[in-house]
Amino acid sequence: MNTLIIESCEKVIKENEISSIVHVRNSLILKKKLGFDLISHESEIEKALDKKYKNIICMYASPYMKYNNYLRILDNNPQAKIFWMMNDHDVEDNILLRKWALKNEKPYQMICNNPREGYRGWILRKKLNGKTLNDYINEWHTINLNALIFSENKIKKDKSGLIYYGTFRKYRIKDLLKYNDVDYFLSSSPKNHIKFNEAGIKANMIGRLNWAEKENDLFDFFGLHLNDYKYSLYVEDEHTHENYAFMANRFYECLMNNVIIFYDINCTKTIIKSEFKILPFQIVNNGNELKEKIIFLENNNDKYIELLEFQNKNKNKILQEQNNVFEKLKEILK
Repeated sequence: MNTLIIESCEKVIKENEISSIVHVRNSLILKKKLGFDLISHESEIEKALDKKYKNIICMYASPYMKYNNYLRILDNNPQAKIFWMMNDHDVEDNILLRKWALKNEKPYQMICNNPREGYRGWILRKKLNGKTLNDYINEWHTINLNALIFSENKIKKDKSGLIYYGTFRKYRIKDLLKYNDVDYFLSSSPKNHIKFNEAGIKANMIGRLNWAEKENDLFDFFGLHLNDYKYSLYVEDEHTHENYAFMANRFYECLMNNVIIFYDINCTKTIIKSEFKILPFQIVNNGNELKEKIIFLENNNDKYIELLEFQNKNKNKILQEQNNVFEKLKEILK
């Protein structure tokens, strides 16, 4: 398929690299599965100028891109359909696309987890040359980009502990505070540790998880991989409670790694709309309830196995959902 992805990470991505950044992982998956070209660093622009593209996808949005240089690619493909691909409702517009739209007074299309009405309104209302950002997005395609990352993983038996992982999201803090009396690991970058601490979150802070699959060695300490943990805490942004955007990446990642998920009670609407198999036992109101349920499972291994097997019943539905995403993308880009 004659499609180019312009990834905004401004780093050369190796062919088999497994990134901790979800949109980078998605870009690599689409490159491999659908045969897209992919560039992610200024040094790769010249090779993209040698080809003509039917579709150009600008992935995510980042302040680190050399926007003016990448604009040459879009200018070199005046007949191409232009897309912004976004798996987050809370990120401001892609500056490359903003420059292109203002320069040419042309609209582009959105491929997003959220429907248009579920994206942050203040972002879509941003003023651009007498119009709003929303005016420059003429077609909006809502698909489950989070399902792209799913793949079967090896079962690891020596698991223990509870983890929450991800970047700092201020609209999750209210719910996370309910679990301050729980002994759990919080995986994020060191700069985010400071933000979590300042927000009053109490947890065992560790660095980012390693998503690369490799054999254990002396330097591969416990806790570096999601697969090391038996349980994970699932908390979502307040906005997502009322604006459905599919299950988050962590849902798919935990199923891949056979990690039992406990969901904060405020995620209930998302769980119901997803139609995945999730037992009421997995939904918790606060830290005390979470601790009690983990203690129960630690003392009743048969119940732990039963719960894990029930959770794993979702895998066939996920694979079907993933296939639907690939088919929908092919339809959008044909």
